[in-house]
Amino acid sequence: MAKSVSSNPLACAVLLSLAALGVAAGVFYGTQNAAGRIGGAISPQKMMWLVYALALWGVIPLAIALDRRGSVCLRQAFGALFALMLLRAPVELWMLYVSRNWSPWYGIAHDLVCTGVLLIFMLQAWRGRLWRTAPNGWLAVHLAVTTAAFAAEIYFAHYMTRHFVTAGDAAIYFVPADARYSEVLRVTAVVVVGLSLYLPLFLWGWLFGASGSKRTQPR
Repeated sequence: MAKSVSSNPLACAVLLSLAALGVAAGVFYGTQNAAGRIGGAISPQKMMWLVYALALWGVIPLAIALDRRGSVCLRQAFGALFALMLLRAPVELWMLYVSRNWSPWYGIAHDLVCTGVLLIFMLQAWRGRLWRTAPNGWLAVHLAVTTAAFAAEIYFAHYMTRHFVTAGDAAIYFVPADARYSEVLRVTAVVVVGLSLYLPLFLWGWLFGASGSKRTQPR
């Protein structure tokens, strides 16, 4: 590694945040699968997808936006994503657990907005050939992966509209480990396995790869 974790404050912050997210996910998984919890039980596949979604659209975008080694364009892309998610989170949580009138279509609409915004930044990054410099190559790839992940989320949300009631006192927000939902659980498992292989590689390349300190920062 170019730097150890202890001598790399960004890496330390990111890895600790992801570790904390993993611990919180374990607690949530245990409590959510207790009888009578609003939203219903959650399968292991869906729990893993939730963790990766929070990492992809929350923890990592904020860290990239604050990473001064990256190009302005790519930092702005992830900063915009974090801002969009920051706006969504309180509204969605209120509708899920207080007013209980959430619809997956609201999420799909927001996902499409996020996808459109990120595609604009991807086009700018492509035109600027930002992938040619470190760590922008890693960040450009990650921008594409992050954008593609919204396609999976849109599919998952649309599946919910067809199979579950997502509003009212008996609302279901999560897919349980039930053979009746094997289609979406298989797709989720494939996505989770792919991200499990990809994310460690990306984190290593971004956090510990060449810093690009000997170059001027591109736009």
